[in-house]
Amino acid sequence: MRPIKMKWFAVLCGVISGLLLPAAEEIADLQPGPHVSLAGRILTIALPDGTAGVGQPPAFRIDLGRYAGGFVIGSVKVKSALKKIGEGAGINVRVSYRADDDSHDRLGGKFFHLDDLSDGILRFPVSLDPYAKWCRVSLEPKNVAGKIEFDLDTLEVNPLFPKDDSTHICEYSDAVRNRPVRRGVMSPLRNQADEENFKVLRDWGVNLMRLQLNTSDKWARSEPGKYRNFIDDKIENVIPKVLDLGRKYGIGIIIDLHTVPGSALMTADSDGIYGNPKAVEEFLEIWRRIATRFKGHPALYGYDLINEPKQDRKSLIDYWELQKRAAEEIRKVDPETPIYVASNLMDGPLAFSCLSPLKLKNIIYQVHFYEPFDFTHFFVRKADDVKSGKVGYRSYPGMYYGTWWGPDLVQIRKKLSAVRDFERRHSAKIYVGEFSAFASAPGAAEYMNDCIRVFEEYGWDWTYHAFREADIWSVEHAGPAADSLKPVPDTLRKQVLLNAFRKNKK
Repeated sequence: MRPIKMKWFAVLCGVISGLLLPAAEEIADLQPGPHVSLAGRILTIALPDGTAGVGQPPAFRIDLGRYAGGFVIGSVKVKSALKKIGEGAGINVRVSYRADDDSHDRLGGKFFHLDDLSDGILRFPVSLDPYAKWCRVSLEPKNVAGKIEFDLDTLEVNPLFPKDDSTHICEYSDAVRNRPVRRGVMSPLRNQADEENFKVLRDWGVNLMRLQLNTSDKWARSEPGKYRNFIDDKIENVIPKVLDLGRKYGIGIIIDLHTVPGSALMTADSDGIYGNPKAVEEFLEIWRRIATRFKGHPALYGYDLINEPKQDRKSLIDYWELQKRAAEEIRKVDPETPIYVASNLMDGPLAFSCLSPLKLKNIIYQVHFYEPFDFTHFFVRKADDVKSGKVGYRSYPGMYYGTWWGPDLVQIRKKLSAVRDFERRHSAKIYVGEFSAFASAPGAAEYMNDCIRVFEEYGWDWTYHAFREADIWSVEHAGPAADSLKPVPDTLRKQVLLNAFRKNKK
């Protein structure tokens, strides 16, 4: 798609001078704010020393409706002569739009520290819901003095990944297409080949495990020797034992390369694997080794290529091409075993709006579900904070983002709607690789049950995060906060899982 180039000069001059000029298609409602001036195409914010703040920041609206349901990158050229006058100094470029029920703002954009301004271009990501149209953009200095200039004629918005409009129908062998729904857990991080764990999972009724090869992100980025030793040990010593235990106890094993060479997460300082050709080749070689070594094992349920990729700018390779190349390498060795691929934004459901199906056989599409995030990840570290009233828990059912979340399942279904649309459009098989809630969260059992109700309604395989990995996710621990979680014989959350696992026995 061609970029949108904002030709605003006459519009901005007209608004600031009070003239009533027709607004360009891409912009409306410019609000200059204090300390702002315009000369030609240059919008300048000038803050003298001692300024308490910018007050109302300059803001305007742009129409991004053509990119609704996708992920875009905005960019604008700047010249900065700002200096720090407090902690957290920089410019906040905020992009927001109203939720479809008008209950709250959905947010995008990025905060730029002073060091980020040195190359003269600000690039900010925006994830757009399918109903997004008019977005409000604000430019807000934080704890700075001096001057910054925005060349408004250079503002562009481009899709990071094009929306998929293909009508490709996914191909599955009869054996994979006719698999019954499986329900299970993420593996522990340690002692993964402990037979006692498999005995417990058999008694629970589990028949699926996502075996996470999960190690230090620091090793993946900058200590390749340690990372390789970790992978070698998993391939040579751990995966064989886990597969044999899976066969013995009737549990299918999905091999999950949870930490990839170079890291699956882009940061402000690093493109991770996406900008590292050596890491890409190592990633492909790991999958060639795994497929060659373990293809045909009766407990092998699938290859899970990459965990929670996060790519928010262009690089040498994108997260989808990376998975495509790995899948093609596996298919040279193993033509049948299912391959699990991940959506962008950390396996986010919204990212399915611009996901393209891979034109290979037996590809299964993975999503992770932690919505509402303000509930699932609202951690209370200290029990004393709860007792003193310093911290109050958020509960489920309840109001999140201005909307009711509860057993009517409306919001859960809505958050998964892009996944459901992708499934229907391409006749794709879907797998929920992770879902959970903090062990102490009030209503965590109800939340888990409601998620499972939707997964079952849709006929999706799922694995709970996680079995004996960390106390904060454990269904075998309880307590008022993270520092006081203790092992207990039973919890409501455990009963939710056990009730669901009984369907496996049928």
